[in-house]
Amino acid sequence: MVNRKNPKVQEAARGIHEALLRKVKRKGQVKEDIVMENRIFSILCQDFDIEPRKVAIQMNERYGYDMTGDEVIQVFRSRRLSYPKERRELLEWAGKVADCFAKAMEGKRDAYDRFEAIRKEGSLKNGKKHDSQERIAVLMIYERFPEIDLFGDGDSRHLLGNTLGRYFFYDMSDAVSEAYGFPQNWEQKKKKSADAKEERKLSYEQAVRKIAQLENSLERTNTMLQDLQDEFEEQLEASKVKELADFFARLNSEKYGCILDELLMVRKGVDALRKSDYELPIEINGLFIMIKKMIQFVRDSHIEPIMKINSLQEVTASDVEFCNYEGSPFTDPDEKKTVKVVSPGWVYKDKELQIARPKVKEEKP
Repeated sequence: MVNRKNPKVQEAARGIHEALLRKVKRKGQVKEDIVMENRIFSILCQDFDIEPRKVAIQMNERYGYDMTGDEVIQVFRSRRLSYPKERRELLEWAGKVADCFAKAMEGKRDAYDRFEAIRKEGSLKNGKKHDSQERIAVLMIYERFPEIDLFGDGDSRHLLGNTLGRYFFYDMSDAVSEAYGFPQNWEQKKKKSADAKEERKLSYEQAVRKIAQLENSLERTNTMLQDLQDEFEEQLEASKVKELADFFARLNSEKYGCILDELLMVRKGVDALRKSDYELPIEINGLFIMIKKMIQFVRDSHIEPIMKINSLQEVTASDVEFCNYEGSPFTDPDEKKTVKVVSPGWVYKDKELQIARPKVKEEKP
């Protein structure tokens, strides 16, 4: 528990609040995806091992979403958090950062030095940095020590993407160091002198330090602007992928007759007719050419079926967890049932992005 009545804690908190306002102002229009991701990260900060389905339940209850476990998994994949082991490593690192930062907020120099060291490390056990680690560390600090938030900035923090989150993380460190004068503690403080010349010398040293601070601030701002440009380009590419996935998802919706599924069925039917030497009427040859081109378009877009349509498979409850299953309930985890693949489900192969769930139906013995 951080003593929020401590004047130095209040000073540091004020500096952090002002830095956040600058970052939010600079951000401009914020993507809803960033807010959603940060809300998911906040839930993860409270429970490192929470399952995607339970994350979705909490998102729906807390924030009024209508999410499924599959959609949470897609967020994990897009943010490189798919593997539970690496997810826990990242969150454990963020927890260490938060603990050190809380102690540094109360003026403990050794904790501040430890915080400075840990925050520069890679969050994963293999030494690599995760692109969202500073952003998650910020959220972790306030999830563990909400008393630090003297200005009610929770909603504003959820507006920060990876780049602004990283630079805001630097600002948080600066605010603590400025409140307690940590960077200057290694210097021997010079005694005040009545001598005017000595005073002029001290003023000169202060000016040099101020110039150095401004140069560092300018360099950081320039770097941040370049990083923001890079992040924008990544978001633009991600938006293109999402639009492509949404397009094919609509094609295979029941509203439009599950066109992707029907293409597979028509192709199989045509192949069967040709193998039987059936001569197709010339009047409908153009239709089959069009279907062939549509199938080629789907393939060229790297959209592929997940399962083989009409195939029979023996499955357990866990096997059909991410399918639309029609049949009697499973009585225990090891029970096996035979199901028929009614719809194969579709995936955008390049990004391992699921477009449509497979549909399976229990085959009665």
